[in-house]
Amino acid sequence: MATQWIIVADAAAARFFSRTPDGALERIGADYHEESRLHEGDLRTGGKGEVHDAGGAGQRQSDPQTRTSEKHADIFAKQVAEKLKSASNDNAFDELVLVAAPSFLGHLRDKLDNTVSKRIVDTIDKDWTQHDDEQIAKQLNTQIRD
Repeated sequence: MATQWIIVADAAAARFFSRTPDGALERIGADYHEESRLHEGDLRTGGKGEVHDAGGAGQRQSDPQTRTSEKHADIFAKQVAEKLKSASNDNAFDELVLVAAPSFLGHLRDKLDNTVSKRIVDTIDKDWTQHDDEQIAKQLNTQIRD
């Protein structure tokens, strides 16, 4: 069996696992993005920003809550993608399984380079970040295609 990594992530945390041929998981690392755990109001540095309408009709105020959380999801997705790219370049894994909260999965996919994307063998759009490692292993064994 090829070396398989599983990433379980949301906008605030990512756990990295290696899967053995018998289906057992070994945690090999974790990354955290503390800003994504903060309340939206704690992330803002000012009031609503002004945005110029593309049609030239004037200005309107943007919604900083959506923009701030999306920005932080992108920042963390880039951090995770860079770690995966480095591991891929080092041939640390042959196959990759992404398990991510649906709201974060798109951010992560957008940040992965082609080399890493080609190694993805399965994707599960679920938020398992609150599960312990044993629960994740059980769920993976029922959902991953071998």
